[in-house]
Amino acid sequence: MDLSMLYDVLDVPEEDGLGRLLFAARKEHYALQYLMLSAVRQEGIAMSDAARHELERAERRALRYGQILDRVAARVPVSPVKGKLIARSYPKGLLRPQGDLDLVTSGEADLWRAVRVLMADKPLYVGVSVLGAPTRHLVVTLTWTPEDRLLDPEIRVEVCTAALVGDDGAVPIRAELPEDVPTASLLALAEERFQRTFYARDAIDLYMIGQAPCPEVPEIAQAAHEYHLAPELRQLALYAEQRVPLGRLAGLGSALEEYDRQERRRRADHSAPVAGPGGTADALAQGRPLYGMPLRSAENRADWERSQVHLFGGSGLLRTPVGDYLLVADEVVGQAEYDAAQRELDRLAKEAR
Repeated sequence: MDLSMLYDVLDVPEEDGLGRLLFAARKEHYALQYLMLSAVRQEGIAMSDAARHELERAERRALRYGQILDRVAARVPVSPVKGKLIARSYPKGLLRPQGDLDLVTSGEADLWRAVRVLMADKPLYVGVSVLGAPTRHLVVTLTWTPEDRLLDPEIRVEVCTAALVGDDGAVPIRAELPEDVPTASLLALAEERFQRTFYARDAIDLYMIGQAPCPEVPEIAQAAHEYHLAPELRQLALYAEQRVPLGRLAGLGSALEEYDRQERRRRADHSAPVAGPGGTADALAQGRPLYGMPLRSAENRADWERSQVHLFGGSGLLRTPVGDYLLVADEVVGQAEYDAAQRELDRLAKEAR
Protein backbone atom coordinates (compact mmCIF):
# COMPACT_ATOMS: atom_id res chain seq x y z
CA MET A 1 0.00 0.00 0.00
CA ASP A 2 1.57 3.27 -1.13
CA LEU A 3 0.42 6.75 -2.06
CA SER A 4 -0.13 5.78 -5.67
CA MET A 5 -2.64 3.12 -4.63
CA LEU A 6 -4.31 5.52 -2.20
CA TYR A 7 -4.82 8.02 -5.04
CA ASP A 8 -6.56 5.23 -6.97
CA VAL A 9 -8.72 4.12 -4.05
CA LEU A 10 -10.03 7.64 -3.53
CA ASP A 11 -10.28 8.30 -7.28
CA VAL A 12 -8.02 11.35 -7.08
CA PRO A 13 -5.64 12.05 -10.02
CA GLU A 14 -2.04 12.11 -8.76
CA GLU A 15 -1.44 15.38 -10.58
CA ASP A 16 -4.00 17.00 -8.26
CA GLY A 17 -1.51 16.58 -5.42
CA LEU A 18 -1.48 15.57 -1.79
CA GLY A 19 -3.73 18.41 -0.67
CA ARG A 20 -6.57 17.09 -2.83
CA LEU A 21 -5.90 13.53 -1.60
CA LEU A 22 -6.16 14.62 2.05
CA PHE A 23 -9.29 16.63 1.26
CA ALA A 24 -10.91 13.57 -0.33
CA ALA A 25 -9.91 11.42 2.63
CA ARG A 26 -11.50 13.81 5.12
CA LYS A 27 -14.72 13.80 3.09
CA GLU A 28 -14.80 9.99 3.11
CA HIS A 29 -14.35 9.50 6.86
CA TYR A 30 -13.35 11.61 9.83
CA ALA A 31 -10.28 9.42 10.53
CA LEU A 32 -9.16 8.34 7.05
CA GLN A 33 -6.68 11.20 6.67
CA TYR A 34 -4.51 9.60 9.35
CA LEU A 35 -3.73 6.72 7.01
CA MET A 36 -2.85 9.17 4.24
CA LEU A 37 -0.57 11.17 6.51
CA SER A 38 1.23 8.02 7.67
CA ALA A 39 1.76 7.04 4.02
CA VAL A 40 3.17 10.52 3.29
CA ARG A 41 5.62 10.13 6.14
CA GLN A 42 6.55 6.61 5.09
CA GLU A 43 7.51 7.81 1.63
CA GLY A 44 9.78 10.46 3.10
CA ILE A 45 7.80 13.46 1.89
CA ALA A 46 8.28 16.65 3.88
CA MET A 47 5.32 17.45 6.16
CA SER A 48 4.25 20.70 7.73
CA ASP A 49 4.25 21.05 11.50
CA ALA A 50 0.44 21.00 11.49
CA ALA A 51 0.29 17.76 9.46
CA ARG A 52 2.96 16.10 11.56
CA HIS A 53 1.24 17.06 14.80
CA GLU A 54 -2.08 15.71 13.52
CA LEU A 55 -0.47 12.37 12.71
CA GLU A 56 1.33 12.22 16.04
CA ARG A 57 -1.95 12.84 17.88
CA ALA A 58 -3.58 10.05 15.88
CA GLU A 59 -0.75 7.69 16.80
CA ARG A 60 -1.12 8.59 20.46
CA ARG A 61 -4.86 7.98 20.10
CA ALA A 62 -4.17 4.48 18.70
CA LEU A 63 -1.70 3.89 21.51
CA ARG A 64 -4.31 4.97 24.05
CA TYR A 65 -6.81 2.48 22.65
CA GLY A 66 -4.16 -0.22 22.91
CA GLN A 67 -3.48 0.69 26.52
CA ILE A 68 -7.21 0.67 27.32
CA LEU A 69 -7.53 -2.79 25.79
CA ASP A 70 -4.52 -4.10 27.71
CA ARG A 71 -5.79 -2.66 30.99
CA VAL A 72 -9.29 -4.13 30.61
CA ALA A 73 -8.06 -7.49 29.29
CA ALA A 74 -5.71 -7.84 32.26
CA ARG A 75 -8.73 -7.95 34.59
CA VAL A 76 -11.67 -9.17 32.49
CA PRO A 77 -11.97 -11.69 29.62
CA VAL A 78 -12.71 -9.44 26.62
CA SER A 79 -12.13 -9.73 22.89
CA PRO A 80 -11.54 -6.82 20.51
CA VAL A 81 -13.46 -6.78 17.24
CA LYS A 82 -13.10 -4.79 14.03
CA GLY A 83 -10.54 -2.00 14.36
CA LYS A 84 -7.91 -3.50 16.64
CA LEU A 85 -8.01 -6.86 14.87
CA ILE A 86 -7.90 -5.38 11.37
CA ALA A 87 -5.04 -3.07 12.33
CA ARG A 88 -2.86 -6.17 12.79
CA SER A 89 -3.01 -6.66 9.01
CA TYR A 90 -1.44 -3.24 8.36
CA PRO A 91 2.34 -3.04 7.90
CA LYS A 92 4.43 -1.17 10.43
CA GLY A 93 4.39 2.55 9.75
CA LEU A 94 0.90 2.69 8.21
CA LEU A 95 -1.76 3.78 10.67
CA ARG A 96 -5.11 2.07 10.28
CA PRO A 97 -7.78 4.72 11.02
CA GLN A 98 -9.71 3.71 14.14
CA GLY A 99 -12.74 5.65 15.25
CA ASP A 100 -13.39 3.70 18.44
CA LEU A 101 -12.56 0.53 20.36
CA ASP A 102 -15.07 -2.33 20.23
CA LEU A 103 -14.91 -5.00 22.94
CA VAL A 104 -17.01 -8.14 23.41
CA THR A 105 -17.56 -10.07 26.62
CA SER A 106 -19.00 -13.56 27.08
CA GLY A 107 -21.78 -12.37 29.37
CA GLU A 108 -23.29 -9.52 31.31
CA ALA A 109 -21.26 -10.00 34.50
CA ASP A 110 -18.01 -9.59 32.56
CA LEU A 111 -19.46 -6.62 30.70
CA TRP A 112 -20.02 -4.71 33.95
CA ARG A 113 -16.59 -5.70 35.24
CA ALA A 114 -15.08 -4.24 32.07
CA VAL A 115 -17.19 -1.09 32.40
CA ARG A 116 -16.05 -0.62 35.99
CA VAL A 117 -12.41 -0.78 34.85
CA LEU A 118 -13.18 1.86 32.23
CA MET A 119 -15.09 4.03 34.71
CA ALA A 120 -11.84 4.60 36.62
CA ASP A 121 -10.86 6.97 33.80
CA LYS A 122 -13.95 9.11 34.52
CA PRO A 123 -15.76 9.09 31.17
CA LEU A 124 -17.84 12.05 30.10
CA TYR A 125 -20.75 9.85 29.06
CA VAL A 126 -21.91 6.29 29.71
CA GLY A 127 -24.78 5.08 27.53
CA VAL A 128 -26.57 1.73 27.62
CA SER A 129 -28.70 -0.02 25.01
CA VAL A 130 -30.73 -3.22 25.35
CA LEU A 131 -31.54 -5.57 22.50
CA GLY A 132 -32.43 -9.17 21.83
CA ALA A 133 -34.93 -11.74 23.04
CA PRO A 134 -35.29 -14.21 24.59
CA THR A 135 -31.60 -13.68 25.43
CA ARG A 136 -31.05 -10.06 26.36
CA HIS A 137 -27.85 -8.38 25.19
CA LEU A 138 -26.38 -5.10 26.36
CA VAL A 139 -24.24 -2.47 24.68
CA VAL A 140 -22.43 0.10 26.83
CA THR A 141 -20.78 3.11 25.20
CA LEU A 142 -18.29 5.30 27.05
CA THR A 143 -16.72 8.50 25.74
CA TRP A 144 -13.86 10.79 26.76
CA THR A 145 -12.49 14.12 25.58
CA PRO A 146 -9.76 13.66 22.93
CA GLU A 147 -6.29 15.17 23.15
CA ASP A 148 -7.39 18.13 21.03
CA ARG A 149 -11.10 18.62 21.61
CA LEU A 150 -11.37 21.12 18.73
CA LEU A 151 -9.73 18.99 16.05
CA ASP A 152 -9.94 15.33 17.04
CA PRO A 153 -12.88 12.91 17.35
CA GLU A 154 -13.90 11.81 20.83
CA ILE A 155 -12.38 8.77 22.46
CA ARG A 156 -15.08 6.09 22.41
CA VAL A 157 -15.17 2.54 23.74
CA GLU A 158 -18.10 0.21 23.16
CA VAL A 159 -18.52 -2.95 25.23
CA CYS A 160 -21.13 -5.49 24.15
CA THR A 161 -22.24 -8.97 25.11
CA ALA A 162 -22.56 -9.91 21.41
CA ALA A 163 -20.04 -9.67 18.59
CA LEU A 164 -22.64 -9.03 15.86
CA VAL A 165 -26.02 -7.51 16.66
CA GLY A 166 -27.79 -8.08 13.32
CA ASP A 167 -30.30 -5.84 11.61
CA ASP A 168 -33.14 -5.89 14.17
CA GLY A 169 -35.02 -8.14 11.79
CA ALA A 170 -34.21 -11.25 9.79
CA VAL A 171 -30.49 -11.21 10.66
CA PRO A 172 -30.20 -12.37 14.27
CA ILE A 173 -27.77 -11.47 17.01
CA ARG A 174 -24.67 -13.67 16.92
CA ALA A 175 -22.84 -13.66 20.21
CA GLU A 176 -19.49 -14.98 18.97
CA LEU A 177 -17.25 -14.61 15.93
CA PRO A 178 -15.07 -17.34 14.40
CA GLU A 179 -11.71 -17.80 16.10
CA ASP A 180 -9.92 -17.20 12.81
CA VAL A 181 -8.97 -13.49 12.86
CA PRO A 182 -9.19 -12.72 9.09
CA THR A 183 -12.61 -14.36 8.81
CA ALA A 184 -13.85 -12.62 11.97
CA SER A 185 -12.60 -9.29 10.63
CA LEU A 186 -14.33 -9.76 7.28
CA LEU A 187 -17.63 -10.66 8.93
CA ALA A 188 -17.43 -7.65 11.25
CA LEU A 189 -16.75 -5.38 8.27
CA ALA A 190 -19.69 -6.86 6.37
CA GLU A 191 -21.97 -6.33 9.38
CA GLU A 192 -21.16 -2.61 9.22
CA ARG A 193 -23.39 -2.41 6.13
CA PHE A 194 -26.45 -2.48 8.40
CA GLN A 195 -25.39 0.92 9.76
CA ARG A 196 -23.72 2.63 6.79
CA THR A 197 -22.56 2.37 3.19
CA PHE A 198 -19.10 1.02 2.42
CA TYR A 199 -16.31 3.50 1.76
CA ALA A 200 -12.61 3.63 0.88
CA ARG A 201 -11.25 2.41 4.22
CA ASP A 202 -13.24 -0.81 3.82
CA ALA A 203 -11.60 -1.48 0.47
CA ILE A 204 -8.18 -0.77 1.98
CA ASP A 205 -8.97 -3.14 4.86
CA LEU A 206 -9.80 -5.93 2.40
CA TYR A 207 -6.58 -5.26 0.53
CA MET A 208 -4.57 -5.56 3.74
CA ILE A 209 -6.37 -8.73 4.88
CA GLY A 210 -5.86 -10.26 1.44
CA GLN A 211 -2.11 -9.72 1.53
CA ALA A 212 -1.65 -11.78 4.69
CA PRO A 213 -2.28 -15.50 5.30
CA CYS A 214 -5.99 -16.23 5.56
CA PRO A 215 -8.40 -19.12 4.96
CA GLU A 216 -9.30 -20.18 1.43
CA VAL A 217 -12.07 -18.19 -0.24
CA PRO A 218 -14.63 -21.07 -0.11
CA GLU A 219 -14.12 -21.35 3.67
CA ILE A 220 -14.72 -17.61 4.12
CA ALA A 221 -17.81 -17.78 1.91
CA GLN A 222 -19.16 -20.68 3.98
CA ALA A 223 -18.64 -18.69 7.18
CA ALA A 224 -20.46 -15.70 5.71
CA HIS A 225 -23.36 -18.00 4.84
CA GLU A 226 -23.49 -19.46 8.35
CA TYR A 227 -23.44 -15.97 9.88
CA HIS A 228 -26.17 -14.71 7.51
CA LEU A 229 -23.84 -12.10 5.97
CA ALA A 230 -23.34 -13.37 2.42
CA PRO A 231 -25.13 -10.39 0.76
CA GLU A 232 -23.18 -7.82 2.74
CA LEU A 233 -19.78 -9.49 2.36
CA ARG A 234 -20.38 -9.99 -1.36
CA GLN A 235 -21.30 -6.32 -1.75
CA LEU A 236 -18.14 -5.38 0.13
CA ALA A 237 -15.95 -7.68 -1.98
CA LEU A 238 -17.40 -6.38 -5.25
CA TYR A 239 -16.97 -2.80 -4.05
CA ALA A 240 -13.37 -3.41 -3.01
CA GLU A 241 -12.26 -5.27 -6.12
CA GLN A 242 -13.09 -2.21 -8.23
CA ARG A 243 -10.55 -0.23 -6.22
CA VAL A 244 -7.77 -2.55 -5.01
CA PRO A 245 -6.25 -5.95 -5.80
CA LEU A 246 -7.69 -8.44 -3.32
CA GLY A 247 -4.76 -10.85 -3.23
CA ARG A 248 -5.81 -14.06 -1.45
CA LEU A 249 -9.40 -12.78 -1.35
CA ALA A 250 -9.68 -12.61 -5.15
CA GLY A 251 -12.87 -14.29 -6.31
CA LEU A 252 -14.67 -13.82 -3.00
CA GLY A 253 -17.55 -11.97 -4.63
CA SER A 254 -18.14 -14.81 -7.10
CA ALA A 255 -17.84 -17.45 -4.38
CA LEU A 256 -20.60 -15.71 -2.44
CA GLU A 257 -23.06 -15.40 -5.31
CA GLU A 258 -25.20 -18.48 -4.54
CA TYR A 259 -25.03 -17.90 -0.78
CA ASP A 260 -26.16 -14.33 -1.46
CA ARG A 261 -29.28 -15.59 -3.27
CA GLN A 262 -30.04 -18.11 -0.52
CA GLU A 263 -29.76 -15.54 2.24
CA ARG A 264 -31.93 -13.02 0.43
CA ARG A 265 -34.61 -15.69 0.01
CA ARG A 266 -34.36 -16.57 3.69
CA ARG A 267 -34.77 -12.93 4.68
CA ALA A 268 -37.73 -12.48 2.34
CA ASP A 269 -39.45 -15.46 3.99
CA HIS A 270 -38.71 -14.19 7.50
CA SER A 271 -41.80 -13.37 9.53
CA ALA A 272 -41.34 -10.40 11.83
CA PRO A 273 -43.07 -10.66 15.22
CA VAL A 274 -46.44 -8.97 15.41
CA ALA A 275 -46.05 -5.64 17.16
CA GLY A 276 -47.75 -5.42 20.52
CA PRO A 277 -49.19 -2.36 22.23
CA GLY A 278 -45.83 -0.61 22.13
CA GLY A 279 -44.87 -0.38 25.80
CA THR A 280 -41.45 -1.11 27.23
CA ALA A 281 -42.40 -4.60 28.41
CA ASP A 282 -43.62 -5.52 24.92
CA ALA A 283 -40.46 -4.14 23.30
CA LEU A 284 -38.26 -6.15 25.67
CA ALA A 285 -40.21 -9.33 25.02
CA GLN A 286 -39.84 -8.90 21.28
CA GLY A 287 -36.18 -7.91 21.43
CA ARG A 288 -36.67 -4.52 19.86
CA PRO A 289 -33.77 -2.14 20.60
CA LEU A 290 -34.24 0.15 23.56
CA TYR A 291 -31.87 2.93 24.49
CA GLY A 292 -31.08 4.04 28.00
CA MET A 293 -31.52 7.72 28.71
CA PRO A 294 -29.18 8.50 31.64
CA LEU A 295 -31.02 9.55 34.78
CA ARG A 296 -28.66 9.12 37.74
CA SER A 297 -25.29 7.62 38.49
CA ALA A 298 -25.27 4.74 40.96
CA GLU A 299 -23.65 4.41 44.36
CA ASN A 300 -23.15 1.41 46.64
CA ARG A 301 -23.63 -1.15 43.87
CA ALA A 302 -20.21 -2.76 43.96
CA ASP A 303 -21.87 -6.15 44.46
CA TRP A 304 -24.17 -5.81 41.43
CA GLU A 305 -23.19 -8.11 38.57
CA ARG A 306 -26.23 -7.61 36.37
CA SER A 307 -28.73 -4.94 35.45
CA GLN A 308 -32.37 -5.04 36.48
CA VAL A 309 -35.41 -3.95 34.49
CA HIS A 310 -38.05 -2.21 36.56
CA LEU A 311 -41.39 -1.60 34.83
CA PHE A 312 -43.79 1.12 35.94
CA GLY A 313 -46.87 2.17 34.05
CA GLY A 314 -46.05 1.82 30.36
CA SER A 315 -42.40 2.72 30.90
CA GLY A 316 -39.32 0.98 32.21
CA LEU A 317 -36.08 1.67 34.04
CA LEU A 318 -32.82 -0.14 33.50
CA ARG A 319 -31.04 -0.17 36.84
CA THR A 320 -27.40 -1.05 36.26
CA PRO A 321 -24.26 -1.40 38.40
CA VAL A 322 -23.15 2.07 37.24
CA GLY A 323 -26.38 4.05 36.90
CA ASP A 324 -30.11 4.22 36.25
CA TYR A 325 -31.57 4.73 32.80
CA LEU A 326 -34.98 5.35 31.29
CA LEU A 327 -35.60 2.79 28.53
CA VAL A 328 -36.84 4.51 25.38
CA ALA A 329 -37.34 3.60 21.73
CA ASP A 330 -37.09 7.11 20.31
CA GLU A 331 -34.53 9.89 20.44
CA VAL A 332 -37.01 12.41 21.83
CA VAL A 333 -38.36 11.83 25.33
CA GLY A 334 -41.26 13.87 26.65
CA GLN A 335 -40.81 15.89 29.83
CA ALA A 336 -43.69 14.06 31.48
CA GLU A 337 -42.08 10.64 30.93
CA TYR A 338 -38.74 11.92 32.21
CA ASP A 339 -40.33 13.43 35.34
CA ALA A 340 -42.27 10.22 35.99
CA ALA A 341 -39.04 8.21 35.80
CA GLN A 342 -37.35 10.50 38.32
CA ARG A 343 -40.31 10.19 40.68
CA GLU A 344 -40.18 6.41 40.38
CA LEU A 345 -36.48 6.44 41.27
CA ASP A 346 -37.26 8.60 44.30
CA ARG A 347 -39.93 6.10 45.36
CA LEU A 348 -37.56 3.15 44.96
CA ALA A 349 -34.88 4.95 46.96
CA LYS A 350 -37.31 5.52 49.83
CA GLU A 351 -38.34 1.88 49.82
CA ALA A 352 -34.72 0.80 50.01
CA ARG A 353 -34.02 2.82 53.18
